[in-house]
Amino acid sequence: MTETHRLFLALLSISLYLLWVAVLLFKQRKASNLDVSEHATLVVYASQTGTAEKVARAKAAALADMETTSVVSMSDLKLDTLSHVSKAIFVVSTYGEGEPPDAGRKFSSILKKAYSQSVLPLSHLSFEVVGLGDRQYTSFCAFAVSLFDGLNQLGGKAASPLMTLDSSKGEHLSLLDNLPSKNTETSLVLTVNKRTCLNTVNQTLASGGRGLYALSLGIQKAQTATSWVDDSLWEAGDILEVHIPASQQNTNAEDNVGRETATRSYTIASVTSEGDIKLVVRQVVKEDGTLGLGSGLLTHSSKLADSISGTIRKNESAYISDTQCPLILIAAGSGIAGVRAQLAKRASLQNAGPVWVFYGERHAEFDDVLDITLSPFHQAACLHKKSTIFSRDENGGYVQHLLQQHSKQVNAFIGSEGHVYVCGDFAGMGKGVDEILKSILGDGRYEKLHEQGRYHRDLY
Repeated sequence: MTETHRLFLALLSISLYLLWVAVLLFKQRKASNLDVSEHATLVVYASQTGTAEKVARAKAAALADMETTSVVSMSDLKLDTLSHVSKAIFVVSTYGEGEPPDAGRKFSSILKKAYSQSVLPLSHLSFEVVGLGDRQYTSFCAFAVSLFDGLNQLGGKAASPLMTLDSSKGEHLSLLDNLPSKNTETSLVLTVNKRTCLNTVNQTLASGGRGLYALSLGIQKAQTATSWVDDSLWEAGDILEVHIPASQQNTNAEDNVGRETATRSYTIASVTSEGDIKLVVRQVVKEDGTLGLGSGLLTHSSKLADSISGTIRKNESAYISDTQCPLILIAAGSGIAGVRAQLAKRASLQNAGPVWVFYGERHAEFDDVLDITLSPFHQAACLHKKSTIFSRDENGGYVQHLLQQHSKQVNAFIGSEGHVYVCGDFAGMGKGVDEILKSILGDGRYEKLHEQGRYHRDLY
């Protein structure tokens, strides 16, 4: 080969490489720009568990006869998109102590940066904000409040006052009347087939603990608003909302007059192929000795073969579609339910990526329930490692401390493609794990974990 030929091949290779880069950039730019008509009303949702998305889709459906609408997740929204529409409706939840949900983190940062630069790019925009939250938190609907104020500061004109609703009390339900049938939840009639205490209840109760119960619920009927459903009822990460009729909420019949059916939510611990809905429920014992409404029904008052009604709520923020990536599963207590479902999903696949489970409970002697709960997947080929810690043992600690102990290995395991799934209590374990992950990964990689949808928080 002559020098001329070598030079020609080198130039050709460089040209092809540059062309390839240009194509990738074009695709990325195209993907990042939402296909939104300037004449459409933009309906934006920021949802952690799916409720805000349902409300957003219902509001869009209610407007369908009068105007064109486009429904988008806030995770895909850019400030430039808002510059091309004249009307936008935002339906957002608040996460934890006033944080935006994961889908809203990036746009929240964009808004803050924009109004810190004293520009008014949204003076043409008419907007509404609906906030969903829980009044038990002092930061009730805090993200909705900050979003409303931020849009105002950027020149937007509020078409109506900020609406805040306590979704834990069902204040949003009237907005769901126009929800398209394809988005409705699947209604179930379930049978209590099996109930097992996972730990030594008498011992844990005597030491201030509460028992963990594994339940198997058989499916009698499954129905959407338009059809019966036979398979693919749920994905790993989805939620079962158990319906508790007024007659089972209080033993005094007079107290139940006018009361409506209550609901309690539990992360499903199984996958559809197992044929039943499995739950792991912590029995809640109140100060007066009575049991919690939902946990009392599931762990005590319901008998085998009793029927229980419920609905399956989609929880897409907990879906992990990449089954080849490294996956860290973190839980404490009854949060092991979500971990079991995620592991079960991978265990059924060939060549699934490695899984590392971190789990925390109270006493090793009474509460070492990991293997029995994960069974029959506790020895799956994809299971790279299991790490446990017990808070009330000598030299014990919480699951976030366990992560800190393995910080170097965790950092390397996550790498640039790994996912993290956390299931359990937000106030204790969830916040602690979040802080440790941030310190292990550093701010830059921690934010990328969020932005790339690799951080899945199934917290309550």
